[in-house]
Amino acid sequence: MFVHTIETLLKVIGLPLVFFGVGIESMGIPIPGETVLVIAAVAAGHGTLVPWQVALCAWAGAVIGDNIGYALGHHYGERFWMLPGIRRFYHPRRVERAESFFKRRRGWLVVFLARFVAILRIFAGPIAGISRMHWRSFLIANALGAACWVAAVMAVGLLVGSNLHRAIKIVTDAGYIGLAVVVLLVIAAGLLWLRGERRRRDSERENGVSDVQ
Repeated sequence: MFVHTIETLLKVIGLPLVFFGVGIESMGIPIPGETVLVIAAVAAGHGTLVPWQVALCAWAGAVIGDNIGYALGHHYGERFWMLPGIRRFYHPRRVERAESFFKRRRGWLVVFLARFVAILRIFAGPIAGISRMHWRSFLIANALGAACWVAAVMAVGLLVGSNLHRAIKIVTDAGYIGLAVVVLLVIAAGLLWLRGERRRRDSERENGVSDVQ
């Protein structure tokens, strides 16, 4: 029913649905922008839409939406994450944890890869803005990530276009696999940090004992 509704809207609205669907999702508002792109890619494979036009609209929507999300996070961060309904996504503690990723030298890599990760793709722009990541680095990483993401989704839609639900499942599963990988990496990094802290404390304790002797 849900997919059928998007198909119907796509027939009526056309390419603007792709642009605004992906764009609004990229702003930090959880709507099924990725699903809209998959359905549009499948439609392009059937000849209903032109592939390069779908790709261009999706890329433009992703880049513009992410930059609006970045601007909202940068200028209105605290008020933005405290709004009812999205407060749980922008809890100050979670934002503080995210800042450590975006402020590092490889923060651009996080932005690039976030486009392929479920959930993180939606909130990457606002969180990058909240963490005061340099805008030029964000823009370049975001544009490149969006281009690769759109190309990948378009490829799935065009190659598996005979089975729409399978195409949607492939793209959705890939996003959640990416999320699982990120979670595992964060856990591993946390464990390594705790191990390092324990060693540091043990070393300080041993040095203290030596000084006393």
